[in-house]
Amino acid sequence: MPQFPNVSTPDLEVMTNLRATNYIDDSATPGDRTVNRMRGKNAFAIAATACTITNSLVTANSQVIVNLEFGDATLTTLLRVIPGNGSFVVTAGGAGATAATKFSWLVIN
Repeated sequence: MPQFPNVSTPDLEVMTNLRATNYIDDSATPGDRTVNRMRGKNAFAIAATACTITNSLVTANSQVIVNLEFGDATLTTLLRVIPGNGSFVVTAGGAGATAATKFSWLVIN
């Protein structure tokens, strides 16, 4: 197994494992948000089927990994995540949320 040097920046720490620091949880206020961090937690607003996260770290070539943390009665799956320059859009599968529905995300460049 290769050994990696210990490296730290304000948003990333590499030790024996990779850990994105500087995490923010904006899920208490559902809907579109601006978050300029490598990872975070947000929520779909009631009746919404999409949520846009404006983020200066995201490019069209970024990989954005999203995890649904709470499935309500109608919003039970994520359909797609589309990164663009300066933002990404998370789209739900099926009907809009009947309650604020949390998801977490991680940006990889």
